[in-house]
Amino acid sequence: MSKRFVVVVEDEPFLRSLITNALETAGFEVASVGSAAEARKLFNKRDPDAAILDIDLGPGPTGLDMGERLLALSPGTAVVYLTMLSDPRVINPASGLVNPRAAYLNKRKLSDTQELIDALEAVLHDQDISEYRHDLDPNSPIAKLSAGQLQVLQLISKGMTNQQIADQRKRSLSATEALISRTFTSLGIDLGRDSNARILAVKEFIRQAGIVVRDDQD
Repeated sequence: MSKRFVVVVEDEPFLRSLITNALETAGFEVASVGSAAEARKLFNKRDPDAAILDIDLGPGPTGLDMGERLLALSPGTAVVYLTMLSDPRVINPASGLVNPRAAYLNKRKLSDTQELIDALEAVLHDQDISEYRHDLDPNSPIAKLSAGQLQVLQLISKGMTNQQIADQRKRSLSATEALISRTFTSLGIDLGRDSNARILAVKEFIRQAGIVVRDDQD
């Protein structure tokens, strides 16, 4: 019986090698690349049985873009997103929920590569993948935010003032300030008590986006 063919798209070389070795040891045929452009060329040559996709691949298409295209063209393809993003809307607030047929694994929550392989097998065999949908964690503060709240949080993290955010979103200043206030409240930030509320909000956004900040940068 031929081996199942898996494409790994991961821009971090060490992790890409680690995943590739684990999959090959588990009996898969693996091709691994480090960019969306390389992945596109590979997909044009051969249809994979499964794809393990990082989401944030730099400029150009995201792993989500590739995964949705794969699922549209070949619904039987097993897709596993492996990312530092606790919620994909962190990089695109307007994006909807991840396709229910795909697994979504947060790299920080993975105990070992076996959990990744278990998730892949579950998707391949149309099994229950609820435990492999880390983006749906009900305890995540980001999961409770609307697209608009995520957008203002993203703009705050870029250093924009309330007026600049209002101008960017084409909303009134009062409506923008009310939305920001609701966003902070959803994150558990007390505007009456926390004088550095914006800093706390930005830190939470950075943490959810999977950006590592050294202590001396706080």
